[in-house]
Amino acid sequence: MDKDFVTITFNRDTAFIRFSIVADEWPIDKFTEEIGIKPTEVYKKGDPYIRGKRKSTRVETVWSIETGIVYRRYDDDEDKNIFESLIAPFKSKIALINKYRKKYELTCIFFVHYVFYDASTPGTRLDPSVISFANNIEAIIDVYIDNKLTLEDEGWF
Repeated sequence: MDKDFVTITFNRDTAFIRFSIVADEWPIDKFTEEIGIKPTEVYKKGDPYIRGKRKSTRVETVWSIETGIVYRRYDDDEDKNIFESLIAPFKSKIALINKYRKKYELTCIFFVHYVFYDASTPGTRLDPSVISFANNIEAIIDVYIDNKLTLEDEGWF
C-alpha cells in the first residue's frame, strides 16, 4: 500500500493540549524560575504581536506549555497518556501553582483540541488522575472538536 495513502488515511486524527496560567499581570519570570519547568510560550500584557497583517498588543500575561500535535492511535489509555505527558512535571508543584494562583488571581486553563476526519468522532475520556489534578489547581478544561472532510471531499478518490 502506498505510504502516503496510509499516512493520510490512518494517521490524520490529532490531539493537541495546552496548559496555560493566565492573569492581567503577574511575575512569569519568577514563576518559571521557581517551578523549574520551561514553558512553550510566555508573554506579558502589553507585549506587541502580529496576527496576519494586523499589529496588536497582548491583553493578558500568559505562561503556557503544550504537547504539540499528537497523532492519535486509539490505544486504550491514549487520552490519559497524552494528558499525563503534559501534567506529570506539575504534580509535585500543586502547592506552588496554588500559591501563585491565589496571590495573583490566576486562572489555570487546559485547552484540548481534537481534529477528526471523515466525520468519525470517537469518544474521548478524562482519566480520574487528570480530573483530580485539574480540580486541585481549580483549572478550567475547554475541549474543542473539529471534524474535517472525507478523503473523497479532499479529492483523493
